[in-house]
Amino acid sequence: MSDNGGSTHSHRHSGDHHSDETNPELHPLSLAYQTYMKHDKEETDHFAEVARAFRQHAAFAMSHWANHQYRLHSLPESQRQVLPDALKRDTDDFNERATQFKEAAIRNQFCLDCILRHAGVPHSQEITSMAQTAGDSQMSKVSSVLKSLARDWSADGRAEREMAYTPIISQIQRYLPPSELGNIRPKICVPGSGVGRLAFELTRLGYCVQGNEFSLYMLLGSDFILNGGIATPERPLKISPWLLESRNVHGPGDALRAVEIPDVDPWAVLCPAGSKHPEFSMAAGEFFSIYNNPKEAEQWDCVASCFFLDAVPSIVETLQLIHRMLKPGGILVNFGPLLFHWSGPAMRPDDKSRDDYQSRYSYLDERYLCSVDMCYEDIKEIMGNIGFEILEEKTGIKCLYTADKRSMMNMVYRCVSFVARRRVDVETPMESEDEDETGDEDDDENVHNFFEANVDVTS
Repeated sequence: MSDNGGSTHSHRHSGDHHSDETNPELHPLSLAYQTYMKHDKEETDHFAEVARAFRQHAAFAMSHWANHQYRLHSLPESQRQVLPDALKRDTDDFNERATQFKEAAIRNQFCLDCILRHAGVPHSQEITSMAQTAGDSQMSKVSSVLKSLARDWSADGRAEREMAYTPIISQIQRYLPPSELGNIRPKICVPGSGVGRLAFELTRLGYCVQGNEFSLYMLLGSDFILNGGIATPERPLKISPWLLESRNVHGPGDALRAVEIPDVDPWAVLCPAGSKHPEFSMAAGEFFSIYNNPKEAEQWDCVASCFFLDAVPSIVETLQLIHRMLKPGGILVNFGPLLFHWSGPAMRPDDKSRDDYQSRYSYLDERYLCSVDMCYEDIKEIMGNIGFEILEEKTGIKCLYTADKRSMMNMVYRCVSFVARRRVDVETPMESEDEDETGDEDDDENVHNFFEANVDVTS
């Protein structure tokens, strides 16, 4: 799912080249360098924050372990006496479990360091200073990257991919076969593409695909997998994505267990020897800022939305934009729930006005206070009013998302799957002049062909 929560960074500018932590040097061929093309301090600072969070994962993990030991040691003596040996300091079982936890933290950190190295920024072995520590929300996003890599690029994640991606792929093949346009490949946009597996699968079927992702955390992960060349099925990286989970854990090894990534080599599949590079690119930035542009109007045969429509600040605005993007007769293929990531707090009885409400929550991104939660039936009616017709739908489809299959608790979504076609008899006006106009002549700089920059970082 797209990691959009609250940040306003568009991830598309470049800072000056420096070697210190605040302004890390960027490799000239990395996605990071391509994404940060303009000298914008806010964006450069954000990139530094993301890199810092990646570097500090193992340090946070070991603090997590130390906190657990502190709590155990703080128990009354009568309680400590009945603990298993693995929870008592200085026992062989305790030392073995501590070693296993540390090894898992090192596994994760090595993977994250490989991602940073591919991006051309210092990794944890090059900057060891903890003068500035990442925030808890930033570390949560790093954990989300590890879980997403397991979901999208490991054999363990195949069951989840079959739940969510297979219905989308099957519907696209049915309504928009790759050969339908002759030698012209149908164009598909995949917003909220995360670490890139769905976009990859559609590309390998012969479609012209552009992924779109807002989260720089996810962008760095997808760029590494798709272009890194370090991790392959023959030389996989091992990660322990559930390392920091301490609740609903069945056994001591569950959170420590490793999965291997990737289960397939994207470069070898899409670019076999002697073949042309596929039509596969990534647009880095907020969906609306990238595609609310006259150049994108009626350019797309399909928008493939997976766990995305509820991750935007305004679902109505997003559906209107998708309608503008699609060619007449183009299709929106959607799969997901309605979790509404931007759902904000409700007004209270003592909020006497809208100003009181906004003042109370002034620390929040304003979009949390404006986003509107809607039921699916209302959304369907809105789609009809915009100019879509539903060709196929199914509700109540059970699906997991980055779930730990060994956990005692997992959220099971009851998703909706639908195919909606842009009616050919409906005009699609562009945004009026009094609304935000975010498209500009530099938007082409936000689009990066993943197969233009295969950086060798093995030396």
